[in-house]
Amino acid sequence: MIIGLDSAVPELIKKFAEEGVLPNIKRLMEEGVFGEGFATHPTLTGTNWTTIASGTWPGTQGASCMWTHFEGEPLNRVHSSFLSTTSRCERLWETGEKIGKKSILMKYPCTVPPTIKNGIQVEGSGAPWYGLDPFEISPSMCFSNYPLPRARRVELKAASGWSNVPKSYSKPLETAVELRSKSVESKVTYNVLLIDSKGKGYDRVVISRSKDANQAVANLSVGEWSSWLKEEFEAKIPLYPKYREDDKIVYEDAPVKRYTGTFRFKLIELTPDAGRFKLYQSQIFPTTGFTWPESIAKELIDNVGPFQEHIGPNPNFCNWIDDETFLEELEYQAWWLGKASSYLLSHYEWDLFFLQWHGPNHAQHAFWGGIDPISPWYDEKNASKYWSYFRRFYGAADKMVGDIVKHADEETLVVVLSDHGHIPYVYGAAMIGNALIKAGLLAYKRDSSGKLVVDWSKTKAYPINSIHIYVNLKGRDPDGIVEPEEYEDVCNEVISTLYKIRDPKGRCPIAFALKKSEARMIGLYGDRVGDVIYGMAAGYIARLEPTEDLEEFHFTRGAISVTDDAGLGQRAGPLPPNTSIHGSSIPSSRLGLGSIRVPLIMRGPGIKKGYVMRNHFWLVDIAPTVAYILNMPPPANCEGSIILEALSQKP
Repeated sequence: MIIGLDSAVPELIKKFAEEGVLPNIKRLMEEGVFGEGFATHPTLTGTNWTTIASGTWPGTQGASCMWTHFEGEPLNRVHSSFLSTTSRCERLWETGEKIGKKSILMKYPCTVPPTIKNGIQVEGSGAPWYGLDPFEISPSMCFSNYPLPRARRVELKAASGWSNVPKSYSKPLETAVELRSKSVESKVTYNVLLIDSKGKGYDRVVISRSKDANQAVANLSVGEWSSWLKEEFEAKIPLYPKYREDDKIVYEDAPVKRYTGTFRFKLIELTPDAGRFKLYQSQIFPTTGFTWPESIAKELIDNVGPFQEHIGPNPNFCNWIDDETFLEELEYQAWWLGKASSYLLSHYEWDLFFLQWHGPNHAQHAFWGGIDPISPWYDEKNASKYWSYFRRFYGAADKMVGDIVKHADEETLVVVLSDHGHIPYVYGAAMIGNALIKAGLLAYKRDSSGKLVVDWSKTKAYPINSIHIYVNLKGRDPDGIVEPEEYEDVCNEVISTLYKIRDPKGRCPIAFALKKSEARMIGLYGDRVGDVIYGMAAGYIARLEPTEDLEEFHFTRGAISVTDDAGLGQRAGPLPPNTSIHGSSIPSSRLGLGSIRVPLIMRGPGIKKGYVMRNHFWLVDIAPTVAYILNMPPPANCEGSIILEALSQKP
């Protein structure tokens, strides 16, 4: 069993285990080994979960960031690393199938389209961006009568045409909300009736497809969820991204079909005068089309309940929901994954089990600044509240682990780990794009519509994703202008430009910058890696987009993260979006209460008991260690080593 807790931090695992928050994980630590190790660079979801399952470095697997550039294509075109087709390596379940082993994959990232042939798979994109799950009918939405980022504005007016209206001390108000399929023109309309049930102002909403309150699907006060609802929509599923160019995503074509979607409502806000109204709709997810075999979806929904794939912080950052609602969605998903895994493990044959839960990553981005005294947003009077949040979502992870490991006997190898950790965002942003522009290496212009676009005729170097800078090389890149004999000079100029960036205190935010020819030592090489690779010093982030004043350093209120694709920075409350970071942070970073290092817990045959490892491991070592203990060959492209220190008997 490989159980992935995305972004789990070793220091917090130890703290919460000692406090009794993690009884199941603590038991695994006492009966097995605990260690700390290093992710690959970049420290991101899109590379490291593939590394864990394959034992390969990013240069070998070919997925070198969250989005990966393919050589020979325009430099501003990238492909999602969350699709299995982006990777060029064999994973443990594929190795296992060669020798007759059956696998269960539970929401394990970067595994769609599925490669599994003799097993079970549930979802498997794992992309953490709002609105980009290929299987959803629609992402979550907020309906409000005042402006909110990306929310749908509704108008409240005097109710008319309703029957069976509950007693209301004030004249009932109404509005309508449209639930829309994201891929085609297909929608469902609900009528919403606002009533004053106690004579103290508007305090309840009645939600109905018709205007008959007796046929209501929900009757909610502030803070209440509806039951799970079902509606029919037309949609294209799966909607796999073909590629992205700048901010435009082009999708693979898929046939339009009719799907049943599940979702629920929550009334987030309703003031007594109805001056502020806010209704939240959770992600609309289909009841079919996201499992292999297809029949598994119905089994799980019938026996566990509706599946909700995306529980990211975007609704919280956009002020659609409060912290409590965000935590409730996190807890529901962890509960579902645990119960669904338990169902499959008890009803089907299996040899290998893989799961990843992204909840800790989302929650730490949102709440880290509330617990870490080094954070610019830390306030001691709020710290206990945010610590309670951390105990809740780490505790939810532990309950999920408990539901899974109860199916492990003494011959079962259990591995619990993460793909990277988190550190606080403290110091600000190196404006990489601006620095390249000022150095004459990158140029922009206005197109016919007035949009700012890259001027390839004047661009020698172009930054992609969070750690890669490409030379615009003639003969390799479609718009290349750099002659091959100039290549080394341009690489050196890029590196020099990066190292010249300084924060207001004169510190360089760049931890390292290497030419690709020098970066093999950190696993970055080959045709899908930038010509210059860099990593950020702890507490700093990189920003690539240009700004008008071309400043080389800027302190943004909240880091722009892969989970905050809009970079909104408008979150209500004491914390801005994204107060913790990873990605361009180097694998060995430590800062404040956090680190980018990864925890490893292993229990099972051949594993030492109650042992804390002295040496560090790399994530590339997980697959060969698992293969060795299970007496199966390592994946075909495996480059890691067996973690000998964890074994009670060395080979």
